[in-house]
Amino acid sequence: MTDSENSPARKPRLYAGAGGSRVYSQAALIERVVDEFFLEYGAAGPDNARLAEATTSTARLKLIRDVLDYVLGVESVQLTVDERVLLVRAVYGELFGYGPLDQLLADPRVTSIVLAGDQHAAVRYEHGEMTRIEPLFEDAGHLRRIVDRLLADAGAELDDRDIVIECGLRVGGRPVRIGVAAPPVTPVLYADFRLHPEQPPSLANLHAGGWMTDEAFSLIRSIATSSYGFTIAGEPETGKTTLLNALLPLAGEGGLALERARELRPPANVRHWGPGLGNPPDGAITFSDWVRPASEVAGAFLAIDEVRGEEPDAVAPLLGPVAPPRLMWAVRGVPDAKRLQASMGMLARRAAPDQGEDAVHALYERLPFIITLARIRERLQVFSIAEWQSRADSDYPDYVMVFRYSEGASRPTGAQLARWLD
Repeated sequence: MTDSENSPARKPRLYAGAGGSRVYSQAALIERVVDEFFLEYGAAGPDNARLAEATTSTARLKLIRDVLDYVLGVESVQLTVDERVLLVRAVYGELFGYGPLDQLLADPRVTSIVLAGDQHAAVRYEHGEMTRIEPLFEDAGHLRRIVDRLLADAGAELDDRDIVIECGLRVGGRPVRIGVAAPPVTPVLYADFRLHPEQPPSLANLHAGGWMTDEAFSLIRSIATSSYGFTIAGEPETGKTTLLNALLPLAGEGGLALERARELRPPANVRHWGPGLGNPPDGAITFSDWVRPASEVAGAFLAIDEVRGEEPDAVAPLLGPVAPPRLMWAVRGVPDAKRLQASMGMLARRAAPDQGEDAVHALYERLPFIITLARIRERLQVFSIAEWQSRADSDYPDYVMVFRYSEGASRPTGAQLARWLD
């Protein structure tokens, strides 16, 4: 999002005191109640002994209502029942939740939230386009307080040394990926949130939801249950993580899922690694530092969400002369055959420049199938299913699409698979 003179402005909600001699904004009343709550009970937090007994939302709401009644009496402000409920909810969010984000985080229709400073906000409902909404925060300080709280709950912290953060947490049972960037990397504090459903969809659920045809469903299932590696490619927010998560239960036992932001929910028989999920490998600082240790203990397969072109060192251990376990990658990429073929080859060359073209050939052999996803007409869909197929007259395989998007769905192209799938 970019600044615009026509962007929505936050409209203050005003309340009049007794006799109309004084007017209070909603923000001022919330701040007044929060301040009074701190004076009465101390700062909200798990280590506060005075709040130790208020362990439920009902008990905390009662404390807030008592403080609100006191403030309204002192300031001679009269509210309707609905206005009181709105204020209590807002104060609760400021003290114990995530402020104005609480309502969006609790809405099952919301799949993405983007904030660019305190004056610009947008939301994606289901798989539609991003929609600009009214600003959510009173000022930059308010935004920073809520973002800091979210990061703290995810085990991260925004500071001068770490001004670009990617992490995740659960909110109300939903996995939420958080991406934050702060000045000077961005002009203002930028944050985006990707929300997943509380119950992860299975491959059958995705099929029923219109992601793929019956034939594409059958082929993807066969790839997932085979011994072959595969890549899921697509641009941001096209469902790569969702599909990978749906395929993990079909891949068998004894594997390992490695991810960045706690979005995956692998079955109990698959080990789960990544920042925030446990003790990192010795000396691990970046996500790339997790890959080699993960490959050494993965067992039957190694699933990675996600591989990025700007981090070629992350995949270098997987393209060496010693074959790793079966690989499953989610990769950022445009679902265009020529561009995807070029970007995958470039990734391999950058990952292992000392291996010449051996790393490129290793990638083709270890990840022979490619499933691409795209957002088309406000729906997430399988765009293509392809295979790297060897040629007798060339050292490099062809990128052969056996399914490709046509007439509203990914359909067979007539090309045949070179590898046998049960």
